[in-house]
Amino acid sequence: MLAEGLVWVAEDAGELIGFAACQHFMDALHLWEIAVRHDRQGKGAGRALMAAVTDEARARKAGAVTLTTFRDLPWNGPFYASLGFRALKPEELNGRLTAILMRERRLGLDMNARCAMRLPL
Repeated sequence: MLAEGLVWVAEDAGELIGFAACQHFMDALHLWEIAVRHDRQGKGAGRALMAAVTDEARARKAGAVTLTTFRDLPWNGPFYASLGFRALKPEELNGRLTAILMRERRLGLDMNARCAMRLPL
């Protein structure tokens, strides 16, 4: 991801406070991970990182940004929804997103709490 220019960092006064990492697929730029230090959350770093992700997706002419997340945690599903992401219904999942969710299931994540989300561009 680094070699492809798909990792961004957020800094404050030279201190690393967050990052986002993506992968480019044929149908979308997929956000694998975003994290902001707990004591720095709620101050715009996450939104800035997501803006960088969506800007890059547009620059690469990706049709969307996708991700999987916990649907109800305030800093997860509701945060992404506030940015325009929509949780996908099972029948809307493509093979790639289905495979990601199945891998998460094998890793022990609760599938009742997980969802795939998409932001069309």
